[in-house]
Amino acid sequence: MAKTLDEHFSYLADRTKLERYQTAIEAVVGPEQVVLDLGCGSGSLGLMALRAGARKVVFVEEGPIIEAARRTIAGAGLSDRAEFIQGNSFELSLPERVDIVVCDHIGFFGFDYGVLSLLADARQRFLKPGGLIVPTAIDLGLAPVESEVCRDLVARWLDGSLPEEFAWLACSAANTKHAVRLGPEDLLADPNALATLQLGDEAEPFLSWVTEFRCNRDGLIDGVAGWFDCRLADGIRMTNSPLAAESLDRPQAYLPLKRPVRVSQGDIVRVTVMARHVDNVVAWIVDLPGSNAHFAHSTFNGLLLDRKAIMRAHPDRRARLNDRGRARRLVLSYCDGQRTTSEVEALIRRDHPDLFPSATATSSFIRQVLAWDTNE
Repeated sequence: MAKTLDEHFSYLADRTKLERYQTAIEAVVGPEQVVLDLGCGSGSLGLMALRAGARKVVFVEEGPIIEAARRTIAGAGLSDRAEFIQGNSFELSLPERVDIVVCDHIGFFGFDYGVLSLLADARQRFLKPGGLIVPTAIDLGLAPVESEVCRDLVARWLDGSLPEEFAWLACSAANTKHAVRLGPEDLLADPNALATLQLGDEAEPFLSWVTEFRCNRDGLIDGVAGWFDCRLADGIRMTNSPLAAESLDRPQAYLPLKRPVRVSQGDIVRVTVMARHVDNVVAWIVDLPGSNAHFAHSTFNGLLLDRKAIMRAHPDRRARLNDRGRARRLVLSYCDGQRTTSEVEALIRRDHPDLFPSATATSSFIRQVLAWDTNE
C-alpha cells in the first residue's frame, strides 16, 4: 500500500497537472452531463467534474485505491451525484452512456500506460455519439541525449562495484525503458515531433515511427528520450518535455544504448521507434552513419523470461490448466450463491486438505479467489 500511496501523492502534488485538468474540465463539463472518470485512482478528476456541475460522475478503478476516491467524495458532500465501480473497464458495462470521459493514464512517453486501447474501448462502449474525451490527443517528442545519470543505468552493472557474475544484467538494463528527469542541457539535438495520437480512435496494434536528428554539439550519445505534449481541450495542454517552461512533475522515458558513442556537431542520428502499445513493448533502433554504429534494443529483450514463460504466450500452444488453474476451478465449483465464504472454505479444506502443501496457503488462495471472482 505504501507504493500506491506514494504514487498517488505524486499525482496530487503535481500542481501544474491539476490546474491544467481543472481548467479543461471546467471548460467542457455542463450541469446536465454525466462524466466517466476512467481509472479514477483517488478521484481527483471526478471531483473536479462534480464541482464543475456534472449531474453525475461514474468513478471506475480496478485497484483498491478506489476507496480513497469514495471517501474523498463523501467528505466533500458530493456522494449523491457519484457512483463507484471497482473493476477492469474492459470487463464492465455501464447502465447508460456518458457525455464525457476523463482519464489520466498518460505515462512518461504518452502511450505507455495503455491509454490508447483504454480510451478506444471507452469511446466505443461508454461514450455517447458526439461525446468528449479529455485528453483529446498526444503529441510525442524525441531527442538523442547525453547524460551521466542515464549512462550509469547501464554502466553501473559493469563498473566492478558488483560481483562479476551479475554483469550480464547490463544487457537487460540496456533493453529497459527507464524513467529519468532531463533538462535542456542533456539534449544533443533539437527534438523532433515523432507522432500525434488521437485518443479514442482505434489504434493499430503495432506502431512505428522513423526520424532523423543532426547533433548541435560534440558529445557522447547515451540513448534517446521521449516525452509527450498532451491536448486536454481547446487551447489547454500539458507536457513533460525537458524544454517546457511549465513542465509537469513527471519524468521522461529514456531508451538507452548498450554503450555510449562519441558524436560530433553536425553528425546524423537516425532513430526508429516501434511499439506494441497493448502490452507496452517498445523497440528502438539507432543508427550513427558517421561511426557506422548500429544499435537495436527492445523492452521484450529486457524481460527476465525463461523458455517456458515465452512458450506460454505462443498462440499455438495447447492451453491446459496447471495446478493453480485446477485449484481455482475447484474453489469456484463450491460457489452456489447460498454458501458463505466461511462455509465454502470449510468444505474445501474438508474435501481437499492437500489442495496446497500448507493449510495457510490453501486458506489464502481460497479467500483470494472468492474475493476477486465472486459477486457480493
